[in-house]
Amino acid sequence: MEKLSKDQGRKGQKGSRGPRHDISFIRFIAREYRMGDQSLRQLSQKYNVAIENISRWAKQYSYELAEDTNIIPMTEQEQKDMEVLRKQNEVLRQKLEYEQMRTFALETMIDLAKTELGVDVTKNSGAKQPKE
Repeated sequence: MEKLSKDQGRKGQKGSRGPRHDISFIRFIAREYRMGDQSLRQLSQKYNVAIENISRWAKQYSYELAEDTNIIPMTEQEQKDMEVLRKQNEVLRQKLEYEQMRTFALETMIDLAKTELGVDVTKNSGAKQPKE
């Protein structure tokens, strides 16, 4: 099997899938960390972003933030949108946790059926043809 380095994809191709976050969101968080009084951990939990990302963004945009004296706060609509997205994120996180538990339970039931009853539920022998 071919070994891949951290910055290479298949067949040695460089590149990544692109940024997961909007650039304005990245700058907003970097600015909030640099100018605010919250720690990396607090911002990470608040926005559900890895601490390493916030740290990297703060370093990446430090020069830009140092020159940025016209800090434009989020509008009321943007704040509402951010809160809606936060709530949606939490709902999706709960649904994912539920589905993971459900999958685990179903896999456990399949394993028990196989060991206790000798029934292989995962076996699919194909559709039965009617006898003529």
